Amino acid sequence: MYKIFLNDREIVISSKATEYSDNTEIVSAEGFTIDNIKSWFSEFHQKSNHAVFFHPNPEELMTTSFIPAFRLIQAGGGVVVRNSKLLFIFRNEKWDLPKGKIDNGETPEQTAIREVTEECGITGHSIVRHLPSTYHIYQSPYKNAFGKWILKKTFWFEMSYAGVENGTPETGENITEIKWFEREELGEIMKNTYKNLVQIIKIYS
Repeated sequence: MYKIFLNDREIVISSKATEYSDNTEIVSAEGFTIDNIKSWFSEFHQKSNHAVFFHPNPEELMTTSFIPAFRLIQAGGGVVVRNSKLLFIFRNEKWDLPKGKIDNGETPEQTAIREVTEECGITGHSIVRHLPSTYHIYQSPYKNAFGKWILKKTFWFEMSYAGVENGTPETGENITEIKWFEREELGEIMKNTYKNLVQIIKIYS
């Protein structure tokens, strides 16, 4: 099963029945092509509902039709753990996790390590394990692709950090604060974070 987010709205791709709210469009997607996805999304993004795509092979639909219907950008990010505390950044008035676009020649792991250093000002952190990837859709704000729909896949990694530095926010990236949270405080984070990050944060709550 896959979950893709458009702001706070969910698009689920699944092979079997799943729980969904009344405000959910059910789509029988067997045989869907890239053009079918583009046509469907051109109407969906103007609405306010969620959607569930039923397909016998969700991975096939995701890789051959859904992802190619958008401009794909891949990113890497980290959940940094020091003792029992987790590192979050406050950016654009929401709690977030450090992440960024994968540069040419980089692996997702290298990107995640670099982005944590750049956005949080710490070094010496190392990857412990892979976490589930997340997907979200947004319109490009950049001049060379303004208005185009972007599908961002973010590879997430848990990282350990034993250093004493609390870090420094990268203000040039609109990060105004970094803070270490105890696991029992993560409910505060989930009240003001992005919907696609909730599934990552719940791993630790």
